[in-house]
Amino acid sequence: MLKKILLFYLLFSSLLFANEEFIEGVDFQLILDDPSSYVQKQNDKIQVVEAFWYGCPHCYIFDEYLSKWELKNENDIEFVNMPVVFNKPWLLHARVFYTFKKFDNYSELHQNFFYAFHEQQRKFNSIETIMNFFDSQNIDVEKAREILLSDEVSKKVQEANYMLETYKIGSVPAIIINNKYKISGSMAKTYERMIEISEYIIGIERENRAKYE
Repeated sequence: MLKKILLFYLLFSSLLFANEEFIEGVDFQLILDDPSSYVQKQNDKIQVVEAFWYGCPHCYIFDEYLSKWELKNENDIEFVNMPVVFNKPWLLHARVFYTFKKFDNYSELHQNFFYAFHEQQRKFNSIETIMNFFDSQNIDVEKAREILLSDEVSKKVQEANYMLETYKIGSVPAIIINNKYKISGSMAKTYERMIEISEYIIGIERENRAKYE
């Protein structure tokens, strides 16, 4: 039901923004003025970071759009999901994300956790509720607990939190491209536009790299 309501709003809103151009300061924000390391040919990948939280209904819907976004799988794209930590419950969910990453069926766990949170109204506000989820996914609960509470996961959460503070993320979902461009939900207005603006910026970065000497 949640998806149906949000998708109806999205379809209506997207008609208002057809055939438009994207403007700095309106549709996306510059974080840095200098050319990105990609443009300067210091690396070969355009990094696209999605800042999200499992409890965010818009992130839940947007995740489906991302799963169908073909451009993010191209050879010169590095796509990264990055959980945001604004408070203690979000910290627990960030630890869950990096625990998922240690399992071969990460994508399935990621999608199923979103589904359980929003469609089954499971809030996952304690370690035990998290362990119940792992058990429902036929994951060794003790192994999951060990990973969840590990120093390795703590370090990954800390690193992600540092990066997101650098990006000055105020809401989710948000997209950051090459540590230089930021697209917030309030700027994009719709899920489709967030993808379209991202593709526009990726095109700019590719063009600027081709011209860079």
